[in-house]
Amino acid sequence: MYIQVDYQMFVEQFRAYGRMENFSHHALQALYDHFEAWEDDTDEPFTLDVIAICCEFSEEPLEEVLANYSLDDIDDLHDMTLVVDYDYSTGNVLYVAF
Repeated sequence: MYIQVDYQMFVEQFRAYGRMENFSHHALQALYDHFEAWEDDTDEPFTLDVIAICCEFSEEPLEEVLANYSLDDIDDLHDMTLVVDYDYSTGNVLYVAF
């Protein structure tokens, strides 16, 4: 059984699981858009699992990510993993942790 989730419901699920600190609102919107695009591209429904998302995705300042993984720039990060979003206003990058 599936229900269609809009952005507000998506955010509420993170709140219900006590995971609002994992991602900024900007990153939550980027994740929501990413999963919607994935559904459109694959023609398969996405199963919302907040805990799995929090384990798989990370939002951190780009400089920290580059330093932690000994990378030179965001292009190197793109070569290593899926980068979902880069927020130019905060310098945070949303990516699949590896």
